[in-house]
Parts: sequence; C-alpha cells; structure tokens
Amino acid sequence: MRNVIRLLVVSMLVMQLLGCVSGKKTSPEEPAVAAVGATESYEEFVPYTEFDDIAVPNELSRVPERTFIYENKEFKTGMIVMKGRVENQSLIDFFVNQMAKDNWTKESSIISSMSTIVFKKPYKSCMIRITDGSYNTEVEIYAVELKAESLRDSGGVHEQNIK
Repeated sequence: MRNVIRLLVVSMLVMQLLGCVSGKKTSPEEPAVAAVGATESYEEFVPYTEFDDIAVPNELSRVPERTFIYENKEFKTGMIVMKGRVENQSLIDFFVNQMAKDNWTKESSIISSMSTIVFKKPYKSCMIRITDGSYNTEVEIYAVELKAESLRDSGGVHEQNIK
C-alpha cells in the first residue's frame, strides 16, 4: 500500500513538474553534430531503458534501490536513477542528440550543476535531471507514457469546436 501511495505521489510530482517546466520555452537549440568529414568506424551499442525510446550511455550504472517502474493498462511511469563517472556536459550532449534520434522534441532545459532537460512526444513526456557530483554524476530519468489501449478504450482524444 505504501508503494502505491509513493508511486502516485511521485507520478503527480513528475506531472506537475513537467507542466511547470514545459510552460517556459527556451530558444530552440540544434543538437551537437559531428564535424564535417568526421567518420566513426563502428556503430556503438546504446542500451535502452524499460521505456523503449529512452536510451542511456554505456558509462552509467543503474541504482536499483532508487529506480522504479509502474505500469498498468492505461499508462507506464517511472523513475530510473543511474550514476557514473561522466562529465555533465557530455551527458547533456548525449541526451539531446539521442532523444532527437528517437524522435523526441526538446521542450526546455536548465543547464547548471543540476541540469534539467524536458522532452515530449505525442502521449509521452520525459524529464532528465543531471546532477554533477564530486566523484559521480547522477542521472534521474522521469518518464510518463500513455498507452494506446487506454486511448482506444476511452474513445481517444476528442476535439470540440465552440462557436
């Protein structure tokens, strides 16, 4: 029972935070692109999380005691916590580039020693918080995904024109 309450509180906080942050628009930034003529001789494997379109760098290790995923027939939500010896800016660049490859739209960002980047897709939202630590950098990934079944069962999204 306590886990369900904890999950609901965290989910509500994530949704509120996403609503607050997504209201503030920043200037659109293009993802960093490799220099012209630069080639890479191999395709590096990038692992994905329980959310099939959110990838993480190989250098990060999961913190299982702080990670949880909740899923039912209507939605999937969770917090994935990872740590590793990776520079803050390197992680920011990775997530901006990789999320763009996976068709996410960057909605907003706050870049500092505790950076936050918010991404959106239809029926999905993701907030990534990167905290620069003394020895390790910590990454918290908050994600919410509405499932197609719940939209189909409820009749989908309806528009109403008011004249």
